Amino acid sequence: MYALVLEGGGAKGSYQIGACKALKELGIDFVAVAGTSIGALNGAMVVQDQLDKAYEIWYNITPAQIFNLEEEGLKKAWNILTSKGLDTSLIKKLLWEVIDEQKLRNSNMEFGFVTVSLTDMKPLELFLDDIPEGKVVDYLLASAYLPTFKHEKIDGKRFVDGAFYDNLPLNMLVKRGYKKILAIRTKALGRTRKVADTQVMVDVVSPNDNLGGMLDFNRQQARLNLQLGYYDALRYFQGLKGRKYYIKPTDDEDYFFNFLQAPGEKTILKLGEIMGFKGIPYRRLLFEHLVPKLTLLLDLHKESSYEDLVIAMLEIIAAENNVERFRIYSLREFLSTIKSKLMVERNSLK
Repeated sequence: MYALVLEGGGAKGSYQIGACKALKELGIDFVAVAGTSIGALNGAMVVQDQLDKAYEIWYNITPAQIFNLEEEGLKKAWNILTSKGLDTSLIKKLLWEVIDEQKLRNSNMEFGFVTVSLTDMKPLELFLDDIPEGKVVDYLLASAYLPTFKHEKIDGKRFVDGAFYDNLPLNMLVKRGYKKILAIRTKALGRTRKVADTQVMVDVVSPNDNLGGMLDFNRQQARLNLQLGYYDALRYFQGLKGRKYYIKPTDDEDYFFNFLQAPGEKTILKLGEIMGFKGIPYRRLLFEHLVPKLTLLLDLHKESSYEDLVIAMLEIIAAENNVERFRIYSLREFLSTIKSKLMVERNSLK
């Protein structure tokens, strides 16, 4: 079983809950969870086995549920940020409603998170045994204290977001002896550290898309991120192809070899001329010049397969024609859907 690490990232954290939903459906369990900032808050819900509740919260999120700006006046928001800081009373209220300290302490999963003590000027990697009874919610909030937040003292000390020390606390679990770790990233700002033990296996689910701003707690973005996380996790564990879409692999390089030649000699030579290649036999032109050029233009790795290249080109056509993104396609289904969209577009122009 995996130990799970959840990166910090504020509102981007909705992505992680979508990913965890997919992992649960795949039957992937965890022996331990560690996180920073929103990763710590999401992690607590995972440890409590309340993933459905976490999904519901993110699915229905609004800024008014998180920040008490209406009372203070939206026009005064900048002054609040630069002087007093954003009021976190609503966040704290939400945490008290959903975090069950006894469930956390009684769980079979080990749970820890990162914060930084400003008073002592040192980072803290805290497991539940390190936290006094009745203080878990306070310290969870301390892990998520961005500099723009209004900070309350905890036991006479001030804290700041754990991202300033380690936004992806892999080593926190490595030091506990875990050798198989799954990290769910947000690619948010924050410091990350290399894994201290090279023998540790780390699998990573990471977004290709921009997940929005760290303080952008709007419902539309959260719902998009939930879907992205869900399908990206399926992509990783089911070996799906594509960067934007989700396509079952065929493992038939001959098919894609022939697919690339399908436009025919005349078309390939014409494309070569457009790209500045002349006097080269068309197969050499295609595989020695055009394929490497397309690989570069599509930002693919040099080691990418013909399948990767063809799917990357098809994804561009699919996106331009508004092909539904969030479903798993076979290659045949993907091609058929693209063709149908193109036919509709062609008929609309007649």
